[in-house]
Amino acid sequence: MHKNILINAIGIQDSGGITVIEKLFDELRRSQFKFLIICSNNKNINDLVDKYSNVENFEFILTETKSFLYRLYYENIVFRKIIKESRISFVYNFSGSAQFFLPVPQITKVQNLLFYSRRIDKVYFQSKQYSKWIKQVLLKRIVFHSMVKQAPYIEVQSSHMKEYISDFIDVSKKKFFVKSDIELQQSLFIEPRHYDFSRKVRFLYIVGPHFEYQHKNFSDFVNAMLLLKREHINFEIIVTLTKDQLDASSLWDEALNSHTTFLGYVQKDVLKKQFCDNTILLSTSVIESLGLHVIEAVQNGILAVVPNEKYSLDVYGNDILTYNIFNENSLLKTVENIYSQEYSQISDRIKQNQQYLIKNETSKYKNIVTVFDQIMRG
Repeated sequence: MHKNILINAIGIQDSGGITVIEKLFDELRRSQFKFLIICSNNKNINDLVDKYSNVENFEFILTETKSFLYRLYYENIVFRKIIKESRISFVYNFSGSAQFFLPVPQITKVQNLLFYSRRIDKVYFQSKQYSKWIKQVLLKRIVFHSMVKQAPYIEVQSSHMKEYISDFIDVSKKKFFVKSDIELQQSLFIEPRHYDFSRKVRFLYIVGPHFEYQHKNFSDFVNAMLLLKREHINFEIIVTLTKDQLDASSLWDEALNSHTTFLGYVQKDVLKKQFCDNTILLSTSVIESLGLHVIEAVQNGILAVVPNEKYSLDVYGNDILTYNIFNENSLLKTVENIYSQEYSQISDRIKQNQQYLIKNETSKYKNIVTVFDQIMRG
């Protein structure tokens, strides 16, 4: 007898979440289970619903995410009605929440470490952004922590996440599943791109509309680019934000406008074209669960520079290029060191990054259906 599973994807809308949920759909479509997938009504999700609407074991419900409080009501009150009417046997909380007093088992996928990081608390406090910390972190932390405490099963994308979560929640009685969200087909790993530093170098910065949040640490990137400009280096910035978004931000410096191509949000196939020769991806995040943009850079054969933080070394390996966070001079020095290297050195490093990624991701669960089976069998 087929069992019905509710997939809770409420709140998913940006590029990283869309990429991961599309992989999820591909894992589910050939399963013996039937899936009721509840999503927020937005353009990116609507495009996916159109793409997967003919999958026989999928049924979609689109809901308006009116507010955080409404989401709490919907997931804890409306879900109970849906579970009863649709004879749901299991709930998969893809977007990191959990429900109180559900009559069926549930697993929560924690994707956002913003609410589980002592490090990010210090960032807000040191900059005296107390009101922003309360609004952006504390209030949601209280709610998400109380929800996750209800879930006996937790899915994470990397082993370091369990350590972060355990700083706030007793995890001794919880079962963690470390599952890969990365496609590992050999065809997806591109040979190292060519680098010629006598030509213009492209610095790629991939970020969503919440780029001003403290954990994105956008200032490191901007300040390092200003230092690079003062040294009269021939470079170009490629950023996945619009000029209007950046002009409206106090973090941006218009002196960089002449060096910048403003892509705005782009689809995955368009973004992939940015992973080309002479391109270096810069990532400045204080915390990441996975950092899909860095993963994709490595897969597509370009250099990536990331903060020298625990999550970076766990997810990307010790051979990834790093800089000391909150230090634009350190980021500049790392970039300048790249300029001094031979292409063979760069090529070897990219290959090492790819080999680590393949080995690390291969050690994880590959398909979420395997996790569902394991939980429902007890």
